[in-house]
This record gives sequence, C-alpha cells and structure tokens, in this order.
Amino acid sequence: MLVLWLALPAFKGAWRGLVAGLGVLLWGGLVFAGTGRLLAGAGEFARVSPGGGFWLSIPAFYLAFFAAYREAGWRATWTAPVALAALVWLGVFDRMGPVVELDAWRSQFGTEAWRHLALSGSALIQAVLVGVPLGILASRGRSFGWVVGAVGFLQTIPSLALFGLLLVPLAWLSRALSLEVALATLAVGALLVRAFWAVGSWAVFAVALPVGMLGMAVIGALLFGLLGPDPLHLALNAPLAEAGVRGIGAAPAVLALTLYALLPIVAGTRAGLQAIPEELRQAGRGMGMSPRQLFWQVELPLALPLVMEGVRGAAVLTLGLTTVAALIGAGGLGFFILRGVEGGAPDLVLLGVVPVVALALLADVLLRRLGRWLRPRGVG
Repeated sequence: MLVLWLALPAFKGAWRGLVAGLGVLLWGGLVFAGTGRLLAGAGEFARVSPGGGFWLSIPAFYLAFFAAYREAGWRATWTAPVALAALVWLGVFDRMGPVVELDAWRSQFGTEAWRHLALSGSALIQAVLVGVPLGILASRGRSFGWVVGAVGFLQTIPSLALFGLLLVPLAWLSRALSLEVALATLAVGALLVRAFWAVGSWAVFAVALPVGMLGMAVIGALLFGLLGPDPLHLALNAPLAEAGVRGIGAAPAVLALTLYALLPIVAGTRAGLQAIPEELRQAGRGMGMSPRQLFWQVELPLALPLVMEGVRGAAVLTLGLTTVAALIGAGGLGFFILRGVEGGAPDLVLLGVVPVVALALLADVLLRRLGRWLRPRGVG
C-alpha cells in the first residue's frame, strides 16, 4: 500500500482513477487477510472492529478519486464503485463489527433508515415551502432584514433544548384540537394574515407566528405520515394525536428540524435575489414586464443557483441532525447510535453513523448536480 500511495501522484486523470481502484482492491485484500488471521479459531459470532488505519484509508481514497475527478471527470471514478461492489460480493467485510451488527439488526435497520429519510425529507420539504418565501421577503429592503436574524436565532438554541421546548405545546395541541378545528384555524389565520398585510398592519406578525407554528406542526406530521413507514390515520373529528401530532415522536422532531433548516434556505434565497444587478430589473421593466413577470421570468431563474446552494446545505444539515430525534422517540438511524452508546458497543454506533455520512454525501452530490442542471445558460 505504501508503494501505491507513493506512486499515485505520478499518474493523472483516468489513469489515477484506475490505480486508485486497484488500490481499493489491494486494501480490501489486506483487510480480509488481517480479519482472517485475527479470527482464526474464534467462534461464529466473533468480529473485528475497524482500527485507525482502516478509517484513515477511506478519506485517502476519497482524495485520490476526487483528484482524478477534477482532472478527467466522472469517467475517472468508475473504478471506485466497481471495486467496492466486488469486495462486498466477495464477503471481504463480513466479519467486521458493523456488518455483524447489521446482520443482527437487519429487519429493524431498514425500517429505521426509512424513518430517518422520512423525517429528514418531511423537514426539508417544509423548510423549502417556508424558507423560500421568507428569503424573498428578507430581500425586499431593510425593513425585513430582521427575518434572517430571527431564523438565525433559532440556530443558537441547542437541539435537545428545542426538542424539549416543543414537547409541552404539542402535547397540549394533540389533546385540545381536532384535525378539522386545526385546519379551520389555519384557513382563518391565513385570511387574517392576508387582510392585515393588505392594510399594512403590524398585527400580521402577531397572527402569522402562532398560525405558522401550528401549520408546520400539522403539515409536518401529515408529511411524515405519508412518507414514513408508520400508517397515517386521518379522522377530521378526532384529536390531532390521531394524525400524528404528539408531544413526543415524529411531530416535534420534524418541526424542530424544519426550524433548523430555515437559515441556509432563507440566507441563500436572499443572497441570490440581492445579487441580481439592478440594470437587469430596469431592463425587464423597460420591456413592459409586470412585477409578477419580472420575478418569475428574471429574478427567480437568476437567483436559483444560490437558492439551491441553500437547499443543499439544509439537506446535509438535516440528515445529520435527525440522529438526535431518537432521543424523543422519533426513531431513525440515531436509534442505533443511542443503543450503542448505552451498551458501550462502538460497532453498533458505527451502524448508525456510517449510513448517515453516506446519505449526507449522496444528498450533497445529487443536489449539487440538480443545481447545475437548473442553472440558466450564461449564469456562472
């Protein structure tokens, strides 16, 4: 391996990717040989915990493939998934601790991974629906500059404290309101906000805050019910608890994750809109565009790259932060981290941590590519 690392800088582009792929195979062979030697004569359930060299090799290979990608694009990195798939197919990692734990928790792992994605996805969808309009509002002059400060303040609250603060009001709502009363309250609140906004009254904020929090709690719980593994029960005359709005579980988790995801989306949207040269707006007005046409046809397409950067940052943040949701009974991959910490089982902790890191990297790559695809031609 040392010879390979020393020789790797001599190769460029696709050749560097090919040599790095061969290095992955060699690394897997060393792992297999070391595992077999350590477990010789041991029982069926014996396992080997990865050491420092194992983990340090992963970022080293990441840097090698990243360098190959920068020089020759994606065609230089095909060897990485092929080599890893070959190692998995050959069973190289079967006696490693996290894989043994995966075999023991296989049935629950799939459910918790699904629940983790549903929690993160529900919060991200809701944060986009709320954050983009708030970012647009924040870009409309200094009088709305407080919006970024308000969502930034939410980031200063520790996650466990925010989960705890939401327990009591959500528990009360789950008993006090039925689904039909909650939906009627949201409809009336939206009309009041629109009316107060039209007359320029500051009462709009006194109405918008509680209505917005109620809306995020209800919609977040319904979204999780649609996306998650747990069946959704809808009964208009039943308490909100039947629809999933409870003091513990998914409802406070989705609401808290939504609040944490707002800052990057709001900041990205505001920065994107404020970066548009005023000359372009004047050109649009000169062509006879209405304010609505100017926004949809000029401002939003040009701001989209920075909006997507905010969404990408929020997605990565949310996928990692969702692990804390297990502490309030919401489940997710944090379940394995919590059980591993309680039982002093580092392999079980890794069973929860490694998929979260992989999901965050995958979301980063996919949203980065989506942002490039949505970018209008000529926009750098």
